[in-house]
Amino acid sequence: MENRNIDDKDQSNLENVNEENNVEGSVSENIKEESATAKKKNSVGREIFEWFLVIVAALVISMVIKAFVFSTYKVNMVSMENTLYEGHNVIVYKTGYFFSQPKHEQIIVFTHEEGQFKGLLKYLPVANPGEVDYIKRVIGLPGDEIDIRDGYVWRKSSGDKDFIKLDEPYARGLTDSHGMQLPYKVPEDKLFVMGDNREQSLDSRQIGPVDIDSVIGHAVLRIWPFSKFGGLK
Repeated sequence: MENRNIDDKDQSNLENVNEENNVEGSVSENIKEESATAKKKNSVGREIFEWFLVIVAALVISMVIKAFVFSTYKVNMVSMENTLYEGHNVIVYKTGYFFSQPKHEQIIVFTHEEGQFKGLLKYLPVANPGEVDYIKRVIGLPGDEIDIRDGYVWRKSSGDKDFIKLDEPYARGLTDSHGMQLPYKVPEDKLFVMGDNREQSLDSRQIGPVDIDSVIGHAVLRIWPFSKFGGLK
């Protein structure tokens, strides 16, 4: 009789131990599941944060490129026909003139009637009230002499003995002097510019020479319309 009681007690203890082991196992499984869930949440959070950093970096790089390297310009005038028409979009290379000066026949974008902050605003993606952007072609560099005869442009550059008639396949219509005194010598640090549509262009014949410092950049590529995509000459 006594042995039976002892066996029953041992059996009860064994059952209690098994229950405790089951509880411990269940707790262990719960801990593992919670740990896995926490790791998954941390992984998702880390991935979202990494994507956020990528987007911010892309925006910063885009702003830097637009401010200092390239920008787009939409033609909103007819003065550059037949080369560029109203509504065309071009890429303007802004840093090229850090290393060199504008060249004859290059198409440039510049500002006119700039404010006192033009030296800073030139390189920032913000507008200065009162500024007007123009797109024209460089005809004369500092020291060049410009003359207009019988509807054509003549130029005498440094080293030339006499005026040379320009070959301008891009020009539309005849070139009028608009009453300016000729021949005209381009001052230092200035550019003489004209629109390709010579009969419908407000340019250096009316507003005078352009400050080199006011040049935003060199128009290098037409990106719209796609049918006209390509480099500019």
